[in-house]
Amino acid sequence: MTFSNSTKWITAAVLALAIGTLGKVYWNASSELKQGADAFAQNEYAEAVTHYERSIQWFLPGTGLQDRAAEGFWKTAEHYEKAGEVQNAIDAYRLLRSAFYSTRSFYTPGGDWIARCNEKIADLTSRLPASAPAEKNKSFEQRKAEALSILNAPAPPHTGWAFLGVTAFFGWIACAALFIFKGMTRSGGLQTRPGIFWGSGFLIFYSLWVLGMANA
Repeated sequence: MTFSNSTKWITAAVLALAIGTLGKVYWNASSELKQGADAFAQNEYAEAVTHYERSIQWFLPGTGLQDRAAEGFWKTAEHYEKAGEVQNAIDAYRLLRSAFYSTRSFYTPGGDWIARCNEKIADLTSRLPASAPAEKNKSFEQRKAEALSILNAPAPPHTGWAFLGVTAFFGWIACAALFIFKGMTRSGGLQTRPGIFWGSGFLIFYSLWVLGMANA
């Protein structure tokens, strides 16, 4: 099987866009991780939480960056806990838990971290003074068991939205490459019909990608 020069160029462009996107995700995750560690070292714990959360959300499987960010996140939450800042600790554990949930697609990464956060959140919230009259008659063990039951309730990703997000991701990359090679002339001018067609395709698929990732 032989490939035309245009096919080779399009394939190369698609690969370049994909690699560039993955590189951006890796760079952002690494940068946020470093900023989180620097903030923690300077006792800027609220800022550290923000950067660690962002690092996890720039999720790229197989890099280990998210686990390192989670470790820093956990260390920050433990600092709050040891300092007696219980509400800040609870908020930090909740944010760590939510950060992993925000990256789910066909599966939910960080399952071990989520389970550890659930345990901490249930334990700490159950130690706080009961606000509702019905809760005041319950023991600590009862309150913790109920909180843990709610936190551990299955929250699987929405498969349909996840599939849309993944499909649309490759769609907008392909449309971007085809816009360059089909919708533009060698001199850099725009070929109206193919330019509008592939440009519209890019906007549609990009919007669907954002929509899918937001609802997965």
